[in-house]
Formats: sequence, structure tokens, C-alpha cells
Amino acid sequence: MKAMWIAALAAVAGTAQAATVVNVPGADGGAGTVEAVSYPVAAGTVLTFTNAVTLDLAAGDYLLTPTVVGRTAGATFGGWNFQSTVGGSWGNHFVAGADLGNGRYQVLLDATTVPEPTCKNHFCAYDSEQQAIDAWLATPAFRLRLDSATRVGFVSADYYLPDNLGGISFVVSSVPEPASAALLAAGALLLGWRLRQARGGAS
Repeated sequence: MKAMWIAALAAVAGTAQAATVVNVPGADGGAGTVEAVSYPVAAGTVLTFTNAVTLDLAAGDYLLTPTVVGRTAGATFGGWNFQSTVGGSWGNHFVAGADLGNGRYQVLLDATTVPEPTCKNHFCAYDSEQQAIDAWLATPAFRLRLDSATRVGFVSADYYLPDNLGGISFVVSSVPEPASAALLAAGALLLGWRLRQARGGAS
């Protein structure tokens, strides 16, 4: 009986996709939007991505949680500087899109750091990498919903990359459906009860 419940719990837990660290290089030779556009980019816009970091995701809801190197295993970037020749250019900003083929993507999400509060330059960005890191970690997780299985591409929100530094890291994790979460919780409670009952019978 115990083995059966463990197998059932494993099956439910297996419906949720494991968390994955995504690292988007934002400098020369990295990943970008190619086309000169105004940000934020509206969902549904079709753009050409270059060197997109791709992830195959099942239908469902996902959280994209900001992280940095040293905080999460597998993360490789801290802050991202999108115009290193100009002060106040540190931040983190990426675009996620559904792969349409031939380098074309339909924008799903335009995600960026909490802006520098004084907005002292036209970018509303940060003066230092550490400030950008702190702001990125304070940024709430972004939510992404997919109605069907999708190959999602991630790029930095910039079309000209040679003057950039660093990159962007975040964790993609699935949000369990309410029914699955409830079933998993109920199964865990029942398994715990059965284990306690079995120990009581053995003593």
C-alpha cells in the first residue's frame, strides 16, 4: 500500500516541470531582439531574435524568478549593462517569445528590473552592477501562461549588443494546477497517516 501511494505521489509531482535556470547573455555575441523597437514590447508582437536561449515548456503557468550568480546553482550572470559607454545603464531586461520558426518569435513577455527610484536618467537604470543586482533580486517573479506546449526563446531587450556587458539570469518553474496541488497535499497527508498507523501497529 505504501509503495502504491508513493508511486501515485510521484506521478502527480511529475506533472510539474522541474525548475530550470536560464542565463541570457546580453553582450556582443549574446542574445538580442535584432530589430530596433520601443520597450516595453507588447505581447503578440512578432520580432526576430538572434541567438535566443530556448526552453521547451508544456502548457501551464510558470514563474520566472530573478536570480544572480552565487545565489542559485547554475546562474552565471549578475547585472546587465545595455550601453556601457553611457552612465546609468545597469539593469536587467529580457523578452520572452514563442518560437514561430526561422528566427521569428511572438512576444509573450517583456520583463525588466524594478526601475531606479529617482529615475535620474532617461533609462531609469542604475549606476552600478551591484545596484542592478539588488534591484533585480527585489523584482517580483514574472508570470508566464502557455495555452499549449511551446518552445520559448529568451533574449536581452536590446538590438545592438556590442556595447553591452554581462547578462541576465532567472529561474523558470511551473505553477502546479490547483487540482494537482490539492491531490498532492491530500496524498501526502494520507501517506503520513498510513505510515503512523503502520508504526503504531509495529510497536
